[in-house]
Amino acid sequence: MSPLIGSMMRAVLLAVVVAAGAAFVLNRVGAPWLWAVLIALPIGALALLVSRLPRATDVVWSPQPANVSTATSAQASSLASRFAEAAVDQDRFANRVQPRLRRLAEARLRQVHGIYDIHDPRAREVLGADLHRLLTDPKAPLPEPSKLADLLENL
Repeated sequence: MSPLIGSMMRAVLLAVVVAAGAAFVLNRVGAPWLWAVLIALPIGALALLVSRLPRATDVVWSPQPANVSTATSAQASSLASRFAEAAVDQDRFANRVQPRLRRLAEARLRQVHGIYDIHDPRAREVLGADLHRLLTDPKAPLPEPSKLADLLENL
């Protein structure tokens, strides 16, 4: 079962339990069953809504911005959390992390070495074969954290 379906089923189950509990309490207080159920339905709907809201700690994987900005520090600050999740998901690495790493490398190559294209042979010499492959090959896997730190030090 996919995580999305499992989380939705848990949210619906929670809403049903909350609604049933509210109906039971209302009936015990003295409300007729019909009124208790009618009042408990919006309470259950509210519980469903609250359980499906995103948490503050959820990672939001937004697509890359269409325009390229020079603010590379904002991208660098979000890479740590992206690395953690990309380590277990190759598609996430290839679609989310690798393009951002490539843009950071291109910005650094422009600023320090005057190289404007990562596919330039000089870029391969400056970055090294391993880092260049990591940034340009769509099938390149995310290396271990220590190896990645060593590769990024070359940047």
